[in-house]
Amino acid sequence: MVAVESGNPRLKIAVADDDARMRQFYVEVLNRLGHQVVTAAENGHQLVESCLAPEVALVVTDIRMPDMDGSQAAHIITERVAVPFLFVSAYYEDEEIQGATMSYSYGYLLKPVKQEDLATSIPIAVQRFRDRHYTTSTLP
Repeated sequence: MVAVESGNPRLKIAVADDDARMRQFYVEVLNRLGHQVVTAAENGHQLVESCLAPEVALVVTDIRMPDMDGSQAAHIITERVAVPFLFVSAYYEDEEIQGATMSYSYGYLLKPVKQEDLATSIPIAVQRFRDRHYTTSTLP
């Protein structure tokens, strides 16, 4: 693991959003924060296919996407691999929040997402995940 300026480890992160501008935003911002985006999926199906590798340390996904939403994709992924999720949405609705409160959810960000939102949410989500799932850290 390579340390980044803030002292947080470099993480391999998967992102998903049906908006191409948001995917590009995530790639640019997460790279700037010292992380590596290993996939930028445009729907839940692509996210599932790309997240079944154990090297993914965190998933940042939009909740509302066509075909398969972020919550559905998270269910499938977490049945196979242990990985924390940060959910993102432009909507503040009880149904969406309830869908994002599942055991693999470690944060909920409202759009528009800023670099500072990700910079502060990522280390908290990853540490809480580690505290809950591991006695010693085994994440990449």
